[in-house]
Amino acid sequence: MRVLISGGGTGGHVYPALAVATQLRNTYNADILYLGSDDGLETEVVPAAGFRFKAIKAGKLQRFVSWRTVTGVARVPVGIAQAIGIVRDFHPHVAFTSGGYVAVPAGLAAKLNNVPLLMHQQDVPPNLSNQLLAPLATRISVAFADSCRHFPASKTIHLGNPVRQEILAVRQTTPEQARSALGLDPAKPLLLVTGGSSGARHLNQVVCRALPELLKYCQVLQISGRRLYDETRELAEQVLAGQDSALRQSYRLEAYLSAEMPLALQAAALVICRSGASTLSELATLARPSILVPLPTEIGASPQEGNAAMFKQRGAAIVILNDDLTPESLNAVLKPTITSAQRLQELATAAGKLAMPNAGQQIVETIVSMSRVKPAMVAEHEGIHV
Repeated sequence: MRVLISGGGTGGHVYPALAVATQLRNTYNADILYLGSDDGLETEVVPAAGFRFKAIKAGKLQRFVSWRTVTGVARVPVGIAQAIGIVRDFHPHVAFTSGGYVAVPAGLAAKLNNVPLLMHQQDVPPNLSNQLLAPLATRISVAFADSCRHFPASKTIHLGNPVRQEILAVRQTTPEQARSALGLDPAKPLLLVTGGSSGARHLNQVVCRALPELLKYCQVLQISGRRLYDETRELAEQVLAGQDSALRQSYRLEAYLSAEMPLALQAAALVICRSGASTLSELATLARPSILVPLPTEIGASPQEGNAAMFKQRGAAIVILNDDLTPESLNAVLKPTITSAQRLQELATAAGKLAMPNAGQQIVETIVSMSRVKPAMVAEHEGIHV
């Protein structure tokens, strides 16, 4: 069975797609081709995961006019032509997209080649890419039940969001064990700060300025993002310059974590982060309490405020809007939360109720059922017992 997988730009789109690809390969010995953009995170992590990778030009579609809009639109026809050629050469039996601008040419190429397409909607509100792609999809899977209202009921199913196997596996590790494995104090509450694979400048700066107060009641592991590491390190050093060594040792800055990220999430008593769909799915799977600082809607028509609002409504997270985040507002919310076992448990329990740990398996079974090669034929040709 040949499966075309596409999704790219950021880890939020790439890692769920990789989770699906890995399960397809492990369960059905599927022949996977990953179609990604030529400038996204997938160019690194997909080949590293052992999958065949083809890159195309993916134009970033935006709802406002700017020079970047013009250059992005100019890339679209080139990417579509590249995708059509790749799909024709590969002859997939089924296609799966997990979002990002590259998903549009990939999905269009699948449609033009009569390949069944499962489009996956991760965020609560659909972005422009999936709005464009939805009419072309054979079926649509959604990560959160609140998304169902945005798509035709006849072809929409709530399956959850696939998470990495490493996230599922780390649930067997206690937070204390995870902190020890990371070289942190196992007895002291850990605040994990992350802005995603690209980092978040405002979040980094506010946390750094709040460190003298934060470090009085917790240890902090801050993941800045590679491009923001140097400026974050300089600011943290300035802020902590007059503090005693014991307090400074409770702070650790990393540019990026890949293999250790599941361990860092499990180690955290509380997580401060953006509210991308993949992040929220991992928080739910691990039942981690969180303070969400969503990327504002006006930045790239971000869906994160909608995601965060849903988590807040369910009692699964505390939300501070980006413009409201200051060192003072952060400390005012964080201290009474991370020092209260009862409050942390309330958040953890509510987050856990949103978890769908079998989402990856359900999506894989849906893909197989849609394939032009039926499950019995997969078993016959690939030697797999279904």
